[in-house]
Amino acid sequence: MSIRLITYLCLALALFTTAARAVNCARAVTPVENTVCSSENLRWLDGTLNDIYRRRLAKDDAREVNRQYATWEKSLKNCTSDGCIERAYYEGISLLSSPAPDFGWEGQWWNSSAPNMSEGTIQFSRSAEWSVTADIRVRAGRNRDEYTAEARKIYGMALIEGMADTSGCRVLLIPRRSGALQVYSNGDGGCRLSMPGGGFIDGRYLRASRDPRPPATLLSLGILPDKATDDRFRALVGDDYQQFVNTANVYLYQQDLDNIGASVISLWLRGAANSHNAIIMYTAGDIWAGRISPDEKGNRQLHYFSTKGSDVKTMPRTLVGWRLRYFE
Repeated sequence: MSIRLITYLCLALALFTTAARAVNCARAVTPVENTVCSSENLRWLDGTLNDIYRRRLAKDDAREVNRQYATWEKSLKNCTSDGCIERAYYEGISLLSSPAPDFGWEGQWWNSSAPNMSEGTIQFSRSAEWSVTADIRVRAGRNRDEYTAEARKIYGMALIEGMADTSGCRVLLIPRRSGALQVYSNGDGGCRLSMPGGGFIDGRYLRASRDPRPPATLLSLGILPDKATDDRFRALVGDDYQQFVNTANVYLYQQDLDNIGASVISLWLRGAANSHNAIIMYTAGDIWAGRISPDEKGNRQLHYFSTKGSDVKTMPRTLVGWRLRYFE
């Protein structure tokens, strides 16, 4: 066996053995492991650290990342109190993240990871040596809410522990050397309970005076498979194209009830699914699409398009079933 192959196998084994979570709660046996598994906050920190660790493995020198991880893991195992364990996690997250020094917090930040027709913004102000004020807005379709919090600066990061009007929502903000801001929340705990339906604060934030995300299209969202199909759809629906995009807050594949080998995608806006809903069905040669929106009086109205004609009497079974959910 060659030295190169042996080196590769050893490295692969090292990656395999360390890529697991720091604490496996299904097999917790030590006092440290049991303490982590009994605390929602520590489990969140454990998951956050290991998410950062895996991201580092994917883009940086694996041996150096594993060396840093092993150094952190040793400090964790030396802990004999829950306070020590918590500090160890923050130190480990900072070690693996390498936060940007002298970071300029103040300004408005936009969540570039938020889905279409959703957004998150954080306005930082009154940045001091140990804290910074955060005004947070989260929107998911029509669902939205606002929060104010004081973030405590810790190990080059900022930690929100007591967000007003929430139930134990914790948020960790990590300044990146690229100039971006990475945000992690305890989304399986207090933040999930406190955010508007479908909303989340996690993601990669960019400082900007307005939303830095490029305008969405049905192609960029992955709803239509290629530019040719997107162009055909635009030509078919005309000015209604943007309305389909504005409905695409949640979208998922549905069954082709006509059994013609078509792809079927349902789209809707969170918080207004009964009044802002759409469906797109396409094959290699044809397209069918329907959209529901309120008229001036607030009554639901149907907009139907098809490359085979716009007569609803010829609507495929798939779209008929969709329409019946909203019109009797």
